[in-house]
Amino acid sequence: MDNVDLDIISDIENKCLNGYPLTQNEVDYYLNYIVYQTRVLLSSKKDKDVNDYKFSFMCDTAQSIIARYFDKLNIVYNPIETQKAIVGDILGHSFLTAQFNVLGETKDYIIDPTYNQFFDINRCSEDNFKIVNGVVLKTPDLGYFALRENESNQALIKNLIRCGFMELTLENAKVYGDLFYKTKTGNINYFNSDLEMSGLVYIKCFKNYKGHLSYTNEELLEMGLSLEPIYKENLKKIV
Repeated sequence: MDNVDLDIISDIENKCLNGYPLTQNEVDYYLNYIVYQTRVLLSSKKDKDVNDYKFSFMCDTAQSIIARYFDKLNIVYNPIETQKAIVGDILGHSFLTAQFNVLGETKDYIIDPTYNQFFDINRCSEDNFKIVNGVVLKTPDLGYFALRENESNQALIKNLIRCGFMELTLENAKVYGDLFYKTKTGNINYFNSDLEMSGLVYIKCFKNYKGHLSYTNEELLEMGLSLEPIYKENLKKIV
């Protein structure tokens, strides 16, 4: 995406702003662009190489960057926090879901540019479990549990790490949600291996939760972290 065709992006932004449908290829290209540009902003702010940055503790900032950009293009989104949308005593993380009109069909997507932060080998080993008197006080990060998934689910997880987005289907929601659910602390099963819920439950959790954003558009501008539309005509006025 460092050689992105900005004319294509401008055309897609125009379609989103005016409610026109997109093709599946346009949605995929657009989300790749959004994720990449967000990662560039975050890594540049920290003077890091975008290809070698873990984005630790940057999830709420990434969430705000994308959400404030979507505000300018009338794109429907929902900011989500795992500890509030799923259950309180799991690993905390912020991401978004967003809706796009794909040839007349509304499709929801998980957008998570900083997902790769949970796959640092040093934080994904069994010795990261802290268990006292049968009570789990701390768990490894998501990578530990991902390694225990089947090949199909691992391929999905690897693609999300790389691309930073995926369609919010029943299957994808279950894989995504279960990895966070398995980081639950308290009086639970040893090594959390049996913790899971259905994809439908996670989708309902994501749709029913109404989160908030950490930064306004003005604050992002001051920090040099605002993602601006390429398409400039008739943009929704920011109040």
